[in-house]
Amino acid sequence: MKKILSLCLYIVSYIILLLLILLIFVLINSPGKPTPFPGQDGKKIPGSISEIETVNINGLNQRIIIRGRDTTKPVLLYLHGGPGDPELPFVHQFNSGIEDLFVVCYWDQRGAGLSYSKNIPPETMTLSQFVDDAGKVSEYLINKFNRKKIFLLGHSWGTMLGSFTINKYPEYYYAFISVGQVGDQARAEKISYDFVLNRARELKDRKAIRNLENIGSPPYFDPKEAIDKMMTERRYVIRYGGAVKKGNFYPQAIKPLLFCKEYSLIDKINYLRGMKFSKDYLWTVIMKTNLFKTIPSQQIPVYILQGISDYETSYIIAKEYFDSLQAPVKKFYTFENSAHSPIFEEPEKFEMIIKEILLQQQKDGK
Repeated sequence: MKKILSLCLYIVSYIILLLLILLIFVLINSPGKPTPFPGQDGKKIPGSISEIETVNINGLNQRIIIRGRDTTKPVLLYLHGGPGDPELPFVHQFNSGIEDLFVVCYWDQRGAGLSYSKNIPPETMTLSQFVDDAGKVSEYLINKFNRKKIFLLGHSWGTMLGSFTINKYPEYYYAFISVGQVGDQARAEKISYDFVLNRARELKDRKAIRNLENIGSPPYFDPKEAIDKMMTERRYVIRYGGAVKKGNFYPQAIKPLLFCKEYSLIDKINYLRGMKFSKDYLWTVIMKTNLFKTIPSQQIPVYILQGISDYETSYIIAKEYFDSLQAPVKKFYTFENSAHSPIFEEPEKFEMIIKEILLQQQKDGK
C-alpha cells in the first residue's frame, strides 16, 4: 500500500513540476509587448514597424497590432475568423512572410483577444456594428500611413464581415482577399454534418456515429443548443481533416497562442473568454445570413482562396457564391492540400497568389 501511495505521490509531483515548467515558459513568452524586426546586427531593421496600439473605435477602446518589415509596402487590414479568434499567433507560426509583402494591421475585433472586456455592451455585438468598426479602423490606417486605399483580407467569419464592409465602404479598398469564404453557412453546416457522419460510418467509428446521431442534422434553432451541437460536430470535422487537412490540429492551434509575445498571460486568458463571448452573440447572425441574397455584387476586385477539403466553410458553396458574384474583377483559387485555412496550410502557394494580386494592382495603376 505504501509503495502505491509513494508511486501516486511521485506521479502527481512530476505532473505538477511539468505544469510549473510550462507555466514558466508561457510567462517568459508573454511580455505583452511588440516584437521588433531584427537585422543581422540584432537591431531593429530601419523602416520596419511593430506596434501595439489602443484606438477608440465607435466609443470603445480596441487594440490593433501593426507589423511590417517595410513601411513603404501596401497596407493590409486583417479580419480574423471565429468570430472571436484573433490570428496573429498563427500568422507568426505558419505564414509570417505576409509581413514582408504588406504592412499588416491585426485588429482584435470588438470582444476578442486584446479587445475583450467584460464591460462591452452585448447590444453592440452586432454585424452592423462590426462593419462600422471595420470602416473606422480602415479610415484610421489610411490616415496613419497617408494612403489612398488599403487592402482587406478576411478569413472565415472575417470573409462575411469583409464582404459587408467592402460593400459599404468600397472607396477604402484596392481589393478584398477572402480566405475560407462564408456564403450560406446554414447550408454549409448541413454539408459538414453529412461529411462527418458518412466518414464516421466508413471508418466504423461507433462513438462518433452515436454522438452525431444524437445531436441530429442541422439546422439547430435554439442559439445555445446550436453552439453546443456545432462544437460537438466540429470535433469530428477536425478528426477527419475538414479543418486542417494534414497534421495534428490541436498542437497547431494551442502552441502559437501560448508562445505569442504580443499577448500577456492575462491577454491569453482573455483570448479564450473572447472566443466564447463572441460566438454567443454572433453565431446566430452567421447562420441567418445568406450572402447570395444580401451581397450579390461588389464594386472592387474580389479574390477567393479556398481549401478543397474545407468542411467549416464549404468549398462547394464558396465556389457557387463566386460564380454568382458580380464584381469588376474576381478570381477563385483552389488549394488542393488545404481545408479551412490555406493561408496557414499552404503558405508558399498563398504568398505566390498574393504577389500575383499585388502585381495586377500595380499594372492597373492603383
